[in-house]
Order: sequence, then C-alpha cells, then structure tokens
Amino acid sequence: MSIFSCFDDVIGFTRKEDLCVEDYDSSYANSDSGLYIDELQGMSLRILDAVGGRDSIWDKMQNARENAINAFKVDAMREILKTKEPARKKFIGDIGGKSFTTTVANATYHGIRVYSDIRGGSFTLRGVTIILNTTEDINLLIYSDETDENGAAPLHTIAISSLAGRPKYNAITPIELSLTGNYYFVYESVGLPYNNYLTCNCGSYKWCFNISNPCYKYSRDKWTEWAMAAGVKGDDLSVRDDWGMSRHAMGLRLHGDFGCDTLAILCSDYSDWAGNMIDQAIAWAVLYKAGSFLSGYIMDSDEVNRYTLLGVEGLTANMVYYEERYKTMIEFIAENIDEDRNECLKCKDRYGFSIQSQIL
Repeated sequence: MSIFSCFDDVIGFTRKEDLCVEDYDSSYANSDSGLYIDELQGMSLRILDAVGGRDSIWDKMQNARENAINAFKVDAMREILKTKEPARKKFIGDIGGKSFTTTVANATYHGIRVYSDIRGGSFTLRGVTIILNTTEDINLLIYSDETDENGAAPLHTIAISSLAGRPKYNAITPIELSLTGNYYFVYESVGLPYNNYLTCNCGSYKWCFNISNPCYKYSRDKWTEWAMAAGVKGDDLSVRDDWGMSRHAMGLRLHGDFGCDTLAILCSDYSDWAGNMIDQAIAWAVLYKAGSFLSGYIMDSDEVNRYTLLGVEGLTANMVYYEERYKTMIEFIAENIDEDRNECLKCKDRYGFSIQSQIL
C-alpha cells in the first residue's frame, strides 16, 4: 500500500445521509478512524451545502481532505526530522564487481540471491550487466518468496544479451522491488559466466549472508547497508533456497538504487486509525486541517448568502481553533512517534555527531 492510498479513508465526510443535501454517495461514510468532517464545529452538511458556488459540497470536502493529507505529510515530516534522520544513505550503483579473471563451474542456472527485510525499503533495478564467455541472448528471471507461494512463474522476465569475454550492459524498464525477503536474479545460458565478486572483502567488512542474523553493514560497496547478496547456481529452480552461496556474482552486475519510503512512518498497511494512539492523532490532525481548508473555502466563496455575510467572524474563529489543534497534533506525533514503525529513520545523536564505521 502506498503512502497516497493508505490515507484514502482515514476520515469520512458524514456519518449518514441528509435528505436535504443532494448527490450523497455511500462512500462518503467511509472512515477508518470514525471521524467525520461534518461533525467538526461549524461544519454541518447544510451549512456547507448552503454556500453554493462552482463546486458541490462533496467536491469541497474531497478537495479539503486531499489538501489536508498533503499538508499533513509535509508538516509532520518537517517536525519529525528535527529529531530524526535517515537511517541509511540512499544507494545508487551496482551489486557486483567489474573485475574478473576466469569462468565459474557450469550449472543449468547462475545468478544472484538478494535478501533484505528493511521495512519501508525498496530496490529499483534499472539495468543489468552480464559477463559471459559467449555472445548470446538470454532471459534474466526474477523470483521472490512471493513466487514460491503463488506458483513457479517468475515475477519478471527480462530479455538481455551478452558479448563474449566482455561486459555487456542492458538498460531495462525500471522494476521496483519491496525489501520483503528473498529475490533471485537467475539466468540459463549456453556459455559460462565469469567470476566477478560481489564485494571487495576489504577493510573491516567481510562478505556475509545469514538470514537468521542479517548482516547489513557499511562497506566501500555501500549497498551492503541495505541488503545481503550471494552468488548462486544450480540445476533445479524449485529448490533454489538450497543452492550453495558464494561471494561470486556469477557474471552479473545489477544496476539500480536502494531507498526508503520515509513517509511510510506516517501511514502503512499496519496503520490502526481507531486503536493506535499515534495513528489516532494523525487522523485528528488530518480532520482539523480539512476543517481549516473548508473554512477558507466558505470565506472565499463569491456566493452571497447568510453564512458568507454573517458568518465570517465565526468561521475565522473556527479556522484558528482548527489550526491550533492541528499544530498540537503535529507536535504530539513528532515527539512520540516510534522510528520502529519502519526502518527509514533513526534518532539524531543528541550532540549532533554522526557515528559511522570506518573502513580502513
């Protein structure tokens, strides 16, 4: 679930239909938090409907909710980042080294196994370099733990080609993969792959692959902060979890980038808008901000009616109240939100120092 869709029903428009207000749709009662815009003070359906203007009451509510969500994401992250910072630097580069000397032993399939379970993280594959001792066209197959559950078909099949004895780069349409377990990038070829390595194995970092105790560590290769990778080869794809692993990249270089959806700390599949204290505060913040936007819409209306003529003072007071409550919610969320909601952020060092392992 993306940060944009998981907010969809965080608040609703109205709990039930008012027969005096036209064009009601049952979806307007959807609210995962149990909060509704028309239950804010001064925001009854009939008052809003009486404003008139180009947009209907429902369009105004929809616009207010969307603008409130967008404003909340910016304001909340600005406040959160006063005390927290990215846990890892964004990586752009290669998994797999450039140097090679000889070919590796033959097998039906060769490739790279990549594992990561960093919540909120993703890897976007943008290109593939392959180094074989033959010139040929092959398919790179991408499997995951999900494919094991839903059948033998790969997640993706990518057509690439090799150039005998030389690295051959293949640009591809970018593929984004969530860091939710194992991915296998494997291929079947006539020729043999060369023995390029996954890591330099230099400094204080040594290649490792241990799902029971993941070893995401800083190194000169930098992608090692995000994932573990191992060269694999075998003859039976159905038992690829049992294939032996090594530091050889099996003639592959995966070009792409690792990143983290920092905003997912605010909203995800695990958000509990009615039961979790922080999620409830987020829902209230969105509600108050929506009320503030709606108050502005009413005051800016070019329709002349008793609400726009006589209600400016009350609407202004309501807007001030909504903004004060919104600010209070933002501050509460930033002070109390747990960075463990995903693994994109960490607490800043209280003295302002950044601690990082040094590679000698």
